[in-house]
Amino acid sequence: MSCNPSFGGIGKGHLMREVDALDGLCSRICDQSGVHYKVLNRRKGPAVWGLRAQIDRKLYKQNMQKEILNTPLLTVQEGAVEDLILTEPEPEHTGKCRVSGVVLGWSAVAL
Repeated sequence: MSCNPSFGGIGKGHLMREVDALDGLCSRICDQSGVHYKVLNRRKGPAVWGLRAQIDRKLYKQNMQKEILNTPLLTVQEGAVEDLILTEPEPEHTGKCRVSGVVLGWSAVAL
């Protein structure tokens, strides 16, 4: 969550609905943690309407941690990332590497 405890608006609101990353987890947790909901640009046409939700930061953190820690087949490791493990770039994409893992302060973890 960003420093501004809101989700939605013209940009981020569309992104949350369209991408639906992590099985829509962000949107579901926002629904559980919201304290105020508003439609922006209501005086304009529907193409520029944007839903915005003000979120309780503490409640969002609690709900998100509970959901993530109770996800089957998911191992959570907490630590500061000190370096990235990169693959060699493909010949047709010179300079573009993929992240294959991270180096934490205490171990290397492959992704």
